[in-house]
Amino acid sequence: MKNLWLAFTVFGLLAARNSVSVSAQEPPWDPARVQGCDRACLVAIVDRYLDALVKQDRTGLPLEPETRITENTATVGIGEGILWRARVEPTAFKIHVADPVSGQVGLQTVLNIEGRPALVAIRLLVQRRRILEVEQLLDRNIAPQAMELLRTPRPTLLNDVTAAERTSREGLIWAAHSYFDALEGDSGKIGAFADDCVRHENGYQTVANKTPGRAAPGPNIPSPDTPQGRVFAQLSMMTCAQQVDTKIFSFMTKLRPRRVLIVDEQKGLAAAFPLFVQDGTRRYDGPYIGIKDSPPKQTGLPMLINMVTMETFGIRGGRIHEVEVFPFVVLPYGTGNGWTIGAGRK
Repeated sequence: MKNLWLAFTVFGLLAARNSVSVSAQEPPWDPARVQGCDRACLVAIVDRYLDALVKQDRTGLPLEPETRITENTATVGIGEGILWRARVEPTAFKIHVADPVSGQVGLQTVLNIEGRPALVAIRLLVQRRRILEVEQLLDRNIAPQAMELLRTPRPTLLNDVTAAERTSREGLIWAAHSYFDALEGDSGKIGAFADDCVRHENGYQTVANKTPGRAAPGPNIPSPDTPQGRVFAQLSMMTCAQQVDTKIFSFMTKLRPRRVLIVDEQKGLAAAFPLFVQDGTRRYDGPYIGIKDSPPKQTGLPMLINMVTMETFGIRGGRIHEVEVFPFVVLPYGTGNGWTIGAGRK
C-alpha cells in the first residue's frame, strides 16, 4: 500500500507540473480571441510562407507541432527539401486560389531556383490561422520556349468574377470534376467546356492555337512533313472539347484521386491536385476521331507512369474558360500522391 501511495503521489506531482507547463504556454480561454480567416487572410499566409522560403527563415511562421509537409509527394520536414535549401527568387507570375470555407489556399508561381526558372505549386491547409498541411510540387526542367506564357498570368485568373457570371460553390466543384470525367470518358460532351476554353500546360498553350502549334507541353513542335507533325498540327488548333473527342487521351487510365480541394468563389476558380494513373494500356487503339491522316491503329507501349500536378480552372457561367496546369511531377507507376493511402494503381 505504501508503494501504491507513493506512485499516486508522484503521478499527481507530474500531472500538476504538466498542467502548469501547458497553462504557461496557452492563455486562459477568451472567446474574443476567435478570428476567422477570409480570402485575404489565406492569401497573406501563403505569401508569408513564400517569403519565408525566399529568405530561408521559418522564424515566425504559424506552424503547428504536427504540421505535415510533402515535396513532390515525399514527406519532408520543415527546412528540408529543394524549396527550403536552395536559393529561391520570386517572379511576377502568381495565381492565388483561396477557399475560406475549407481553410485551404493554393499558389501557382514561377520561381528562380539557383538562377533557373522553375514551376512551383504550393497548397496550405490553415486552421485557427495556423498551417497544418503544406504540399509542395516543383519542376525545374523548364525550357526557354515555355517562358513566354509564364511571365504574367492571364487576367481572367486574377480578376474577380462578375455577379452575372458567378457560379455557385457546388457548380465550381462539379465543373472541375467534369474536366476529369471527360478525359476518362473520352468525350468532350461530358466536360463543362466553354467554346473559348484555352489550356496552358507547363507554360505551353496546347489547345485552340490560331495557327498550327503545340498539342503537347514540350518545347519541340513535330515537323508538318511527318505524319505525327500533321496530326499534332490539327490537334493544336482544336477546342478543348474537340481534342477529347478524338480519343487521344485514352492512354490515361484514370485520374483519381482528383482532390478538388480549393474553391475560390470570388475569383471563379477551382483548383485540383489530381493523380494521373497511366498503366501502359489504352481504352481505344483505333484511328483518332476527326483527324485527317491519323494512323489506322495506335501501336507501341503507352506511358507507364503516374503524375501529379495542380490544375486551376477558370469557371464563369458554369463553364470552363481557362485551364492552368503545372507543374508536372512524373512518378514511377504505382506511386501515390503522398496524401491518399492506397492511391497509385489502376
